Amino acid sequence: MDKLLQTSDLEYMRSQVKVAMPDVVTIQRKAITSDKQGGYAESYDDAYQNISARLAVKSVAESVAAGVQDVRLDATLTVAYDQSVEQSDRVIHSSGAYEIQSVDTGKSWAVSKRCQMRRL
Repeated sequence: MDKLLQTSDLEYMRSQVKVAMPDVVTIQRKAITSDKQGGYAESYDDAYQNISARLAVKSVAESVAAGVQDVRLDATLTVAYDQSVEQSDRVIHSSGAYEIQSVDTGKSWAVSKRCQMRRL
C-alpha cells in the first residue's frame, strides 16, 4: 500500500510553512539558580532569537477588581515543526512577553508546532 504522503511531499509542506510565518519572536529558556539560602531564583535567557512564527490572539478578557483594570490575553503561537520550545519557556514578541501554557507535539506528519500562551 502506498503512503498517503511521500517524504518529499512532507518536506515541501514544511518548507512552505516556514516561509509563511509573518512574525519574529525570541524564545527564552528558564534558568534556576540557588540563592545560597535554601531557595532559588528564576531567570530567563534568550535561547533562540529571530525565529519565524505566527502569533494569533485567541481571546481577550478584561476585569476590574479594587479599581484596577486587568486584561488577560490568550494567544496561539505557531513555529516550525522542528523548533525547540518547552512549556516552561517564555516568548518575546513585538506585542509583549508571553508564558507558554502548553505545546502541541507528537503528531504524525507534523508541519508546524503550536503553543498556547498567555501574555504576561
